[in-house]
Amino acid sequence: MNILIAEDDPAIQVFDRALMSKWNFDFDLASDGEEAVNYALKSRGRYDFCLMDVEMPGVNGIEATRFIRRELPYFPIVAVTANPGYRDQCLSAGMDDFIQKPCTPGRLFEVIKDLSVKPLLVKFGEDEILVIEGRTMNPKEMQELRELRKQSLTKLKLVGLDHSFVVHKNIQNKISHDLIGEGKEISEFIDRSPSEPGRCQLYKANLYVTKDMLLPEELEEEIWKENEGVEKYSSPAERYASDE
Repeated sequence: MNILIAEDDPAIQVFDRALMSKWNFDFDLASDGEEAVNYALKSRGRYDFCLMDVEMPGVNGIEATRFIRRELPYFPIVAVTANPGYRDQCLSAGMDDFIQKPCTPGRLFEVIKDLSVKPLLVKFGEDEILVIEGRTMNPKEMQELRELRKQSLTKLKLVGLDHSFVVHKNIQNKISHDLIGEGKEISEFIDRSPSEPGRCQLYKANLYVTKDMLLPEELEEEIWKENEGVEKYSSPAERYASDE
């Protein structure tokens, strides 16, 4: 996760640095809107998320957001301010959400998680299987993923294939653990797509997937079992936020 933070208050900067490090997020910290714009221009769409303070010296957060939306590929931007009167201006400028200071770490993490949902991609590396997150999608494309995320689900796609699977949000970590951590030849997961749900077997040798179709009552039981088993594969950031 690569995050751009625009914040001029030194105390809040210390707080933000501590949280990003605790969550294992990469981040750049700008002290004003102009610096935030320069980071965004340099990255050319590299950021997965932006926390944008509104009241900053020189170029403020609203002006910086307008420039970013006009000149750069989409990434989520969230206003962070103590003044609720800025809400309409922030949303009109192209921000995706509005957080009022002070904000708890748990609330902040939930907003980042909800707005930076991404599909999972499985592909070959030179000598390994890679399970990675795709790029952050535009608002229209992201809406389906957000709805899935409310059910603790996401999309998994094999690079080179058009078909995607609806899976538990922790399946990325489970597949990596099975195929890389334990060196297994097969990793199983449940495809929860409404049209063709079933039990899938992902083969390490060639990323070939087979699927066992399941009766509705079998599917319900398999989903319950998988939900119980994949909780241990949640990310460190999610585990930390759940303790807040």
